[in-house]
Amino acid sequence: MPLPRRTEADLRREFTGLVVESLAVRQDVDRGTVRCGACARAGDDADLGVGDIVVVVLRNYEGFTWEIQDVSCTEHRVERVADAVGIEAEDQAVVSAVLEAAGYHSPDGSYHPEALTLGDVGVLDYSPAEDGYAEPSDRD
Repeated sequence: MPLPRRTEADLRREFTGLVVESLAVRQDVDRGTVRCGACARAGDDADLGVGDIVVVVLRNYEGFTWEIQDVSCTEHRVERVADAVGIEAEDQAVVSAVLEAAGYHSPDGSYHPEALTLGDVGVLDYSPAEDGYAEPSDRD
């Protein structure tokens, strides 16, 4: 049985306070910074930190946990899942957020007080898993 479709309020609640860290995105937890994926690919080493507005692309891993796929600065902003990563058969979202230093307890037990988390989350786009099974012409 498929999971129920998430509401915008559900998504905001799930993403608020999420640590900006995943297999695809690494932050400097000691400095409280993260790089825009597009800037890093272009060789720009500008860091994003507390108070910066970002766009975050997320994918729900097997209905269990949300994984950050990419973080972008406002210059490289995307607003649709299809434009960011393509529609797949799993819940995906694109959100805007403000970076906050809410701290993070890492799996090894260390505490990083400057670690970045997501705050003031706004949902820009959401693609539930069932969209990944639809014909491309039926998605818009």
